[in-house]
Amino acid sequence: MFKYGVACSLNDVSTTAPIILRGPIEQLCQQAKEIGYDGLEIQLANPMQYDWGHIKKVCGDYGLELITFATGRELGENGLCLLSDDEAVRRAAVARLKEHIDCAQAAGCQVIVGSMRKHVPDWSQSDRYLGYHRDAVIELADYAKDKGVRIWVENILSFISNFLNTMRQVQDFVVSLPCDNVGVHLDTYSMNMEDNDIPASYRYCAPNLEYVHFSDTARLYPGGGNVDFKTHMRCLKEIGYQGFITTECVPIPTAYDCADLGLKYMKAMEQIVEIEMGASRFA
Repeated sequence: MFKYGVACSLNDVSTTAPIILRGPIEQLCQQAKEIGYDGLEIQLANPMQYDWGHIKKVCGDYGLELITFATGRELGENGLCLLSDDEAVRRAAVARLKEHIDCAQAAGCQVIVGSMRKHVPDWSQSDRYLGYHRDAVIELADYAKDKGVRIWVENILSFISNFLNTMRQVQDFVVSLPCDNVGVHLDTYSMNMEDNDIPASYRYCAPNLEYVHFSDTARLYPGGGNVDFKTHMRCLKEIGYQGFITTECVPIPTAYDCADLGLKYMKAMEQIVEIEMGASRFA
């Protein structure tokens, strides 16, 4: 069986954000464990305000893994962008991500670099802007390497970020880097909009795929929309994926119901795929 995670926040945030469980770490762990999850993804800004030794201990006490930090809130809440025309903003964004890396080392988890890249504002100067992003990821990976932290680069919808949108684009970017601690992070919400041949793209990304987000259309819980999750499950089984599948969804109808229904659906779909793949061996 796959390992399953749930997107969480340690403080209250808008219900429009694709974060399911919100609250202090004890509450998050109690709810996630009761529902049946294996780990937590923490979406946060300003990471130095938390005691990560304590948070790691609480997760361990509940038998839950702290998987990764998602860092997109640094853009939305603090305006930190890796492609800003203002060098001071770019340097502040890198410095804040280094704080995430320091906290990830203490917590024993990884760090996602995704929507903090935002847009290339002028494609006539794309080399300059893409260079900002590439240089930042290399600097962050170098900083993280000796700390045992991996950087995960995410595919993102083109209306949120106008580059690294498809699965193959992220794979090509990761492979191009002179770093061995950067991995591919794929999100079904973006894949559903940006990718034409999902099975072939999974095979293409397989050597570097380290993390997956599951969310349905309209950012609903898996099973709440129109995404063909059976195909995603089958692809992940076929490439031998060993990482977490984490639900990143809006908390509808309620946070608890979203987490509960999504996990039930994913586990049921995994069982269906196992049965179908098993039957095919005897056809």
